[in-house]
Amino acid sequence: MIRAKQVPARLGWAWVTRGIALLRKEPMLWMAMAFLYLAFAMLLELIPFIGWLILALFTPILMLGALSVSAEVDGPGLPADAVPTPPAERNFGTGAAWRAWTGYLRALLLRAAQRLIQGFSEEEKLLPIMVVSTLLLGGLVVIRILAALLKVDKLDASGLITMVGSGVSPSVWLMTLLGLAIVLTLEVLLIMAFLYTVPLILYRREHPLPAIESSFGATLNNLGAFALFGGAFTLTVEVMRTLFHYFFFPFDYLAFLAIGLVALPVFIAGLYASYQDLYPSRNA
Repeated sequence: MIRAKQVPARLGWAWVTRGIALLRKEPMLWMAMAFLYLAFAMLLELIPFIGWLILALFTPILMLGALSVSAEVDGPGLPADAVPTPPAERNFGTGAAWRAWTGYLRALLLRAAQRLIQGFSEEEKLLPIMVVSTLLLGGLVVIRILAALLKVDKLDASGLITMVGSGVSPSVWLMTLLGLAIVLTLEVLLIMAFLYTVPLILYRREHPLPAIESSFGATLNNLGAFALFGGAFTLTVEVMRTLFHYFFFPFDYLAFLAIGLVALPVFIAGLYASYQDLYPSRNA
């Protein structure tokens, strides 16, 4: 099993800033990939019961493609034809400008889709990633079942505050709070176990179970750094959820996309940066 380094807690914020720097190098490709993933996630959200299962199953494979982009942007750079050149025409009052820009956006989304799904063509890495996806899906299902049994599966922060302020018996909301704490703890442990599985398979050709063990050890030994790194994105997710809840259609989806188009690439690029610090010796 490959063991990770122990790093100072301050590096957690450095990973966020390095993720922003990698986003700024190729912003259009990054945001196009984020748009496709978020659109895919929103479509699956419309499918009752199994939509989130499909998303959990395919996310590690899509991460394989996104992390490959991180390595190229941080290293030799993308190939010359990786991102189409924006049209020079800026006068959107003309039909020629609209045709040029719609053609550019189609080409950009096509290139982004090709980069995201390139993991499906890498047979050597696809099988380990599918094993990881299956194990991750199993863990999520167990946590969802437990959350339903504890009656906290649909409870968020605002719902908990409402419960506390509504005169419900303290014994009731304390048990609810305990159940929520159990579920959140299991979710954090699951994230710790799977966070670096895809990078380890991609860059080190590690096997799934050793990758899971190494990922858990890396996060456990660097809790301070991950508290900063994960806390930034946890806060972002909560802002997205709050805006989505309070805005009306279509502004809820527009706000979700606007934040996600930046936050998702920064997270993936930041994850790549953290991998570089934790596993510095060999990068295949």
